[in-house]
Formats: sequence, C-alpha cells, structure tokens
Amino acid sequence: MPHIENASPIAMTIADVSRLTGIGRTSIFEAIRQGRLRAVKAGSRTLIKADNLAAFVDSLPDARANKAA
Repeated sequence: MPHIENASPIAMTIADVSRLTGIGRTSIFEAIRQGRLRAVKAGSRTLIKADNLAAFVDSLPDARANKAA
C-alpha cells in the first residue's frame, strides 16, 4: 500500500491552487466561470484536479507575447 503522506494530491481546494500558483481566488473563480479552468464539486467544496490545473497553467499566454517590441 502506498504511503499517503508522500503522495501528490490529485485535487486541490481553491485556497491550495491560489497558494501554489500565486493566482488570486477571484481570478481562479473567473477562469472557472469562463470555462478556462475545469473544477469539480465535492459537496459544497470546489476542487481543481491536478491535471486540470497543469493544463490551465500551460494554456496561459507567454509573458513576453504581451510586451510591445
């Protein structure tokens, strides 16, 4: 049986996602509302699966692409 304490989380709360990425709660909920970040519900809790968070971060524009030449 694997050791749970060493396992990577498969889903995170909004607070966890905010802390891990530095993206504010409001921006996270906005991304969910716009369909850019997939979330699931467990009762009243909103959870983000690790693979969905990775896909969302990968989809963000390159910071250099927004700078004027």
